[in-house]
Amino acid sequence: MANQLKLPYGLRDGQLWHISQVATGLACKCICLGCGALLVARNSVGNVKVAHFAHYQALECTTGLQTAIHLAAKDIIAQHKQLCLPGMAGHLSFTPAFWESFSFDARPYADELFDTLGFMGTEFISSSYETDNYYSFPARLVVLDEVILEKRTGDIIPDIMVRIGSKWLLVEVAVTHFVDEEKKTKIRAMGLPAIEIDLSKIRRDISMSDLEELIIRGEQHKKWLNNPELRRVVSQRRQRYFEECRAKIERLHAKQLREEARQAAREQWRANQATKSPAERALAQQRKQEFYSKNCRPIVERIAGGLEFVHHVDDCPKAAHQLLDKPYANVQWDCSNCLAFRGYRPYRTAIVCLYEYLRHKGDII
Repeated sequence: MANQLKLPYGLRDGQLWHISQVATGLACKCICLGCGALLVARNSVGNVKVAHFAHYQALECTTGLQTAIHLAAKDIIAQHKQLCLPGMAGHLSFTPAFWESFSFDARPYADELFDTLGFMGTEFISSSYETDNYYSFPARLVVLDEVILEKRTGDIIPDIMVRIGSKWLLVEVAVTHFVDEEKKTKIRAMGLPAIEIDLSKIRRDISMSDLEELIIRGEQHKKWLNNPELRRVVSQRRQRYFEECRAKIERLHAKQLREEARQAAREQWRANQATKSPAERALAQQRKQEFYSKNCRPIVERIAGGLEFVHHVDDCPKAAHQLLDKPYANVQWDCSNCLAFRGYRPYRTAIVCLYEYLRHKGDII
């Protein structure tokens, strides 16, 4: 790809000129920003497909294009004093350490996690959208207070440094070379936020106005190389999400254990009944139904928000909810997930609730 790139800028009288702004041939009176050689403007000659500058009676240098694009980007950013910072999105994946921290196999519960969390970021993060394990930070246009080109900072020389209030941001412009891992490591060690603007695939005949739009307001060609604030906020988000998931997994596991214990008790009861005579089994079943009948709570149908019917049980002993200072429970969400729930009476006119009985036995605290 590098040998296909053409030089779109030349320098004349200390000013950067786009190929579309100068006369054809040597009349452009421009020199190369990389090596200082005289340039010829090929913008309307023969079969030229992409207007560009070429070195006149000299070999094409390897630094002219990079230097020209860097200077163009710097001039555009310095002139407009604005820059759109890229957004970022991702998923909070569970780590092996998270699963190993449980005393039981927690992975089967992963599909039942639907918690929604939210927070607002600061500094280089304006706001976020999150649901479940997904986070998304939008791009945003910021005002720049200072722009500096290629000033040594620590162990590196960033292409551009911009100041936003009291905060500094490094801006790398990629034309033929991208930031390598060594430089990324140094940037992260400095603790400064940094972005990379990828200009390697822009059209060589791109107009100055389009280039300004791409660099200032564009999002597609930018990415974060480092953002300590984002990492901190995402880390906090991950920690909160993991804690919420842990609590829910433990509740689901406890519910499963209770259900398994109830199922074991039912099977044991059936086994005991099998050893008894038909008359004894009939008497036991009759006593069970009488016991359940004494622990019934009628279902009340109400309209929620004027849109749909809901089913409640009034005087809920757990006081799951309050309505006009009176306790009640939602049958679908509260009762069906309660340890004391033992099913419905015929025609679903009432539920069997053993909350008081189990509390008396000490099975419910």
